[in-house]
Amino acid sequence: MNNQTKNNEITIIGLSIAIIIGGGMAIYMIAAVFPLPGLKYIFVAPFVSTIFYVVQHKLKGKYILPKIGTVFGLVMSIINMYMGLAILITTFLAYISSFYLKSESKRIFWSSAFFSGYTGLIAILVSKYLIGGVFLEIPNSMIALNSILGLIFGILGNNLAKTVVNRVSKDSGY
Repeated sequence: MNNQTKNNEITIIGLSIAIIIGGGMAIYMIAAVFPLPGLKYIFVAPFVSTIFYVVQHKLKGKYILPKIGTVFGLVMSIINMYMGLAILITTFLAYISSFYLKSESKRIFWSSAFFSGYTGLIAILVSKYLIGGVFLEIPNSMIALNSILGLIFGILGNNLAKTVVNRVSKDSGY
């Protein structure tokens, strides 16, 4: 990988993390109005999966998801150590879940969707078992529902991203 390509990759990953944090915070604040546990992760799922899909599609390569997730997790660890840990675990699970898919397009699609599905699951489990307190009262059925809805909304976000990427690439040679 030459320096120009490496710099391009670092820049795109950095911008994508900034977009995820900015957009995610806005969605997170809107979702905080509703008192259901984990609803924030469901609301943010289509947004995050869209960003992850577009970045992976643009940069191409098996290790883009771990790079994005690691940077995202380390940046968010500054805000909250448990959040950073949850993001790192989520990234690892999403990467492993899609690693063996032969088609690059399927791997990009499913790794982004799995990231959204695992986000609520892992975040709530980390909160429940490492932080404790009020999180201990969250029933396992709510955690499972949160993960399934996160995956469904992640798939919807990926379908939107796929449509946009196809339209942009058709129109501009992207």
